[in-house]
Amino acid sequence: MVAGTQGTVSFIGNSPLLTGSFSGLDTAAIIEASIAVKRIPIDRLNNSISQNDTRIAAFNEFKGLLETLQSSVNALRNPPGTAGVLSNIFEQKSAFISSNTSTPATDILGATATNNAAHGTYEIEVLQIAEAHKVSGSTLADVSTALGVTETLTVKLAGAAAEKTATINIDATMTATDVVFAINAVTGTTGIRASALKIADNDYRIVFTAEDTNKDIEVTGDNGGATLNALGVSADNGATYTTVLQASQPAQLRLDGIATTIERDSNEIDDLIDNVTLDLFKEDTANNTIVTLEIEADLSGVKAQIESFVTAYNDVKLFLNSQQVVTEEGEVDASAILFGDNLLRSLGRDLGTDLADLVDGLDSTALATLRNVGIEINEDGTLKIDSGTLDSNLVDKLDEVRDVFEFSFEASSPDIRLIARNELLNVGDFTIVDPGGAIDGTNLQVGGVDAFEVDGGVLRGLTGTIYEGMTLAYTRDTSDAGAAAQNIDISTSLGIAERLYQRLDDYINQGDGLITEEVLRLTSQNEDYVDEIESLEARLVIFQNKLIEKYAAMERAVAAAEAAASQLEAFLKGGDD
Repeated sequence: MVAGTQGTVSFIGNSPLLTGSFSGLDTAAIIEASIAVKRIPIDRLNNSISQNDTRIAAFNEFKGLLETLQSSVNALRNPPGTAGVLSNIFEQKSAFISSNTSTPATDILGATATNNAAHGTYEIEVLQIAEAHKVSGSTLADVSTALGVTETLTVKLAGAAAEKTATINIDATMTATDVVFAINAVTGTTGIRASALKIADNDYRIVFTAEDTNKDIEVTGDNGGATLNALGVSADNGATYTTVLQASQPAQLRLDGIATTIERDSNEIDDLIDNVTLDLFKEDTANNTIVTLEIEADLSGVKAQIESFVTAYNDVKLFLNSQQVVTEEGEVDASAILFGDNLLRSLGRDLGTDLADLVDGLDSTALATLRNVGIEINEDGTLKIDSGTLDSNLVDKLDEVRDVFEFSFEASSPDIRLIARNELLNVGDFTIVDPGGAIDGTNLQVGGVDAFEVDGGVLRGLTGTIYEGMTLAYTRDTSDAGAAAQNIDISTSLGIAERLYQRLDDYINQGDGLITEEVLRLTSQNEDYVDEIESLEARLVIFQNKLIEKYAAMERAVAAAEAAASQLEAFLKGGDD
């Protein structure tokens, strides 16, 4: 080993390097400069990854806004499927109640209606509220002394099935409190609760309460009712009770003046008026109070949904506008991450068209645009509601407002109706030709081409046709050989909400939406960049090690040359001497 007289120890990565010892050169700086040049492609790739990450975040933010918009228009577009009516805001019903006396209707009953409820007005007179059976025992001095009885109790409500019946084994050590606890342990099965009430010192009462109205409590023992007798609840094994605090009774009411009294076990009645639930609170027979129930469209719900749509659309439009900002100097604003992106440009153009175009297939005198409905388009492309116009149209022209937003379906025959469609159906107007006779198991044609298969009372659009995904109910007997032929004209239209929903699906569908695919492309590109960086980094380590070895060898060579020169100089000086 040859020792130099000067130099420094440097680290290149994790590798130590003695530099400048003999050559006087800063080889560490030379190596770092060489590596920095080699890192330029890596730095460019890292910058590309950062830019892609920024674009991905912007696209995901935009996609979230579009998903909110799509959700807001879904309820306005007549959602497909047999359950679509439950999501259709135009089918949402409100129940309004009023009374004919000073007693508020809300004191008498409450009412809710599902979207399937029919419009209508009903008069309801509540005669009696359903009550739960409640009984009490006589005074007990205490509830902690053993009753001293052995018996098996059978506990249930009147008419209960076997699975709603429980048996409880009572032994001589059990106290009144123990019996109460045992009965409550099976309340989930029997629907009977027990309690030990302290009225005063040395005055306790055992109380049984039914959880269901209009159901008598039935508690009996196999030892002559010794337990009930010890509790003071019954002296005849449950045939009668010491004190009946509340007799069980059904709810009773009259509907629309029908003389027959209607009875139900519960105060919650959901089988009297289709898709309407009544909750009875009290009777007011003293005042002969009659409650008028009106089932109507929930106009406030429709307006709120339209307002949600406008808000969601404006959020989308403002985002699009923010991606077009240019500074006064003519440079793209730093916030415009997606400036000039083709997807945003095409979607913005398409959304504008979907909003502004007339809805085809509507009557010439009917509302056909957002402006007609009461929604105006501002100069910046955002929307603004004219509340006066919208409110008036909702009250007077609700069906026309629906047609502006919804996918609509009308048939010339009362025998046919739409029961399901796929998400993105666009079929316009067409005529189904029924040739008459027995057609079950055959195909019906549209324009001379097979279009619908007949399966009993159901017509299904054939796979590969534009009617695929459409399901129609056909009430005529399709097995009747004598049925007459008929042509069924069907008219459909894509309202603005339906058009927007379909348009948005093209961009944000989880499978093949254009924005979804762009995010996946950028993500995949970043993964490729990471792989390429790892490969370049590996080659850079090899290059660095070669440089270290190269300059280390140079230092050794210079050291050896200096040593030889020193020896030669010493030899020559020795010769002179």
